[in-house]
Amino acid sequence: MHQCFLQPKSFRTIKSPSAHLDHDFSSVVSGFEGEVNLGTEGTSKNQNDKRQIKGFSFEDDRLTNGCWWKLPKPDIHFIFFQILAVCHTGVPEENEEQGGYNYEAESPDEGAFLVAAKEFGFQFCKRTQGSIFVPEADPSSDEPVEREFKILNILNFTSKRK
Repeated sequence: MHQCFLQPKSFRTIKSPSAHLDHDFSSVVSGFEGEVNLGTEGTSKNQNDKRQIKGFSFEDDRLTNGCWWKLPKPDIHFIFFQILAVCHTGVPEENEEQGGYNYEAESPDEGAFLVAAKEFGFQFCKRTQGSIFVPEADPSSDEPVEREFKILNILNFTSKRK
């Protein structure tokens, strides 16, 4: 089961709306030690129309397909997804055949975070020596808004950082 904890609710891969269960964040996180293994399942709501996305198998109708904007305090979700798209050492490579980007990252976890950020509307698209560029979801428009983030420091991936 894949889970994500935000504000203190548990979001997870769910197959039916009746399976939604919320947990108290503090009681779950205090003893958690483990990894999240992201697979290759799609995010389409229609089970017959699932698209395969390498590195992404999270499905919770409260978050996917832009539904997170309708939750209480969407700004918390916005910041979380923005952090996934910005805080990494990945490099985007434009995929001209399929459109979009492929990501080269120092660890599989960083690559998975970038894929997840993209699925929630924050597609990392460019890195320069001093900046990262991310077109972000914008609830007031159908078009994403590209933002530039200045790189203040780089914490390279090592076994200690993991």
